Amino acid sequence: MLKENKKIFLLIGFFTLIRLAVSPFFGLGVDEAHYVLYAKFLDWSYVDHPPLVGWVHAPFFYLLGTNEFLARLPAVLLFAATSYCAYLFVLRVTQSSQMSLLAVLALNCSFILNVMGLMLLPDSLLLLFVFLLIFIVEKIAREKKPLDFILLGILLGLMGLAKYTSILLVPPLIVFFLLKRRYDIIFSRYMFLAALIALIMITPVIYWNINHGFISFRYQGSHIFGSLATSFKNFIESLAAQFGAYSPFLFIIAFYGFFRVLRSGNDYLRLSVLFGATIIVFFLITSLSERTLPHWPGIFYVLFIPIGSYTLYLSKEKWKRYYLYFSIGLSLVLMLLAYTEVAGKFFTYPDYKSPFRDIYGFQQIAGQADKIMKNDKSAAHKAIAVSNWTMGSRTMYYSLPYMNEVFVIDNRKDQFDVWEKHFPHGYDLLFLNTHFHELSIEKYVNCDRIEKAGKIDLLLNCAKVDTVEYIWCRNYRGTKQ
Repeated sequence: MLKENKKIFLLIGFFTLIRLAVSPFFGLGVDEAHYVLYAKFLDWSYVDHPPLVGWVHAPFFYLLGTNEFLARLPAVLLFAATSYCAYLFVLRVTQSSQMSLLAVLALNCSFILNVMGLMLLPDSLLLLFVFLLIFIVEKIAREKKPLDFILLGILLGLMGLAKYTSILLVPPLIVFFLLKRRYDIIFSRYMFLAALIALIMITPVIYWNINHGFISFRYQGSHIFGSLATSFKNFIESLAAQFGAYSPFLFIIAFYGFFRVLRSGNDYLRLSVLFGATIIVFFLITSLSERTLPHWPGIFYVLFIPIGSYTLYLSKEKWKRYYLYFSIGLSLVLMLLAYTEVAGKFFTYPDYKSPFRDIYGFQQIAGQADKIMKNDKSAAHKAIAVSNWTMGSRTMYYSLPYMNEVFVIDNRKDQFDVWEKHFPHGYDLLFLNTHFHELSIEKYVNCDRIEKAGKIDLLLNCAKVDTVEYIWCRNYRGTKQ
C-alpha cells in the first residue's frame, strides 16, 4: 500500500510541477484577472459570483503579493487535491490502485481540466468539493454520525459560497436518500442542522445582495437562461465546445462511463450518476437559450472521465482497452505540447491570428498607458478607460503597480460599477483602443475634444498579436448611446 501511495503522489507531483513551471510564462486571462481583483476589493460577495474564489486568493494576495505564479498557485494546489480525491474515489469503487492511478492519469490529460487546474475559477473549487460531498454523503448513509452532518452543512455552505449553480447538487442528494428509503436521514434533526449551518454560511451572499438590490441574483438568472428563445445551434455549439475542450477521446470515455454505471447499486457510483446527470442535463437544456461555456459542466467530466477509464479497463473486449490507452496517450502528448507552446511560444502566427492574444501583452499595455498618463500635465483628474469588461479586468489588474484608476465605459451593469468609487464625468480619460476592440471614440462618447496619444504593436516572434491605440477624451461627459 505504501508503494502504491508513493506512485499516486509521484503522478500528481509530476503534473503539479508542470503547472507550476508553466504558470509564470503567460499573462492572466479575462476571468483569472477578474477573480484576483476579488481579493484586491474584498467583499461579502460580488455581482458575478459568490465570494469564495476571492477569499481563496486573498491570503496569497495580501501576504505574498501578486504575479502570474502567485495568482495560479491556489488553482494548482486545489487540482492536486482534486486528483488525490479522484484516486481515493476510484480506489473505493474498484479496490484497485492500478485502475485508480490510470483514472487519475486520464483526468490530468483533459485539456480544460488542466486549465481549471492552472487558472482559479469558481468551478475549480467545485471540482474538489463534489468528491468531498460524495465521501460525506456515503458515510452518512453508512454510519449516520452527527459529526458527518455538521461536515455536510459546512461543505454545502462552502459550495454555496463558491458558485450559485452548486444548488443543483442539493436535489440529487435528497433523491439519493429517497432511493435508499432512508427517511430517517432526510427527516433527521441532524439533517436540519446541516441545512441551518449551510444557510448561516451563505448569509454573506444574502446580506450583500440585499444591500445591492439583488443584482447578483438577477445577473445570474439572465446569464444562465439568456433569452427565452431556443436555438438548436447554441446546443450543438455548446456540446461541440465540450467535445474539443475535454479532449474528444476523453469526452467519449466520460459518456461511456456514465452509461455503463447508470444503474449501478454502488453508493459512490449512484451519487456520481445523480450529481453528474443533474449538472450535464441542466447545462444542455440551458444551452438552448445561451451557449454554455465548456467549464461550466466540469463536475460531470471530473467524475466520469475516471469512471469511464476504469470501466473501459475492465472491459473484456481488448479494443476498448486499446482505445483507452490511445486516448490517454494522445491527450497527454497534446496537452504537454500545449504547455510547451504556452510557455515557450515557439511558433509564429500570422498578424492578429495568435492564439495568445488574450494572455499576452497586457503588462506592456498598462505600462505604456502609465507613461502617457505621467507625461500629461493638462488635467488634475485623469484615468484609463476601456469599453468592455474583458479589457477592464486585465487593464485594472496590470495597472495595480501604477495605482492608475480604470473605468469601464459601457451600458452594462456589472462588478465594475461596484468597484468604481468615482464617476468618470469630468475626467480626462485615456481610452485603450485595440485591434480586436476597436471603438469609434467620436461616435461613442461625449468629450470636449479627442486627441491621439500614441500607438503600440504587441509583437511576438516578429508578428503582430495586437495593436493598441491610446486616445484622450478630454473632459468626458458621458456616452452617446
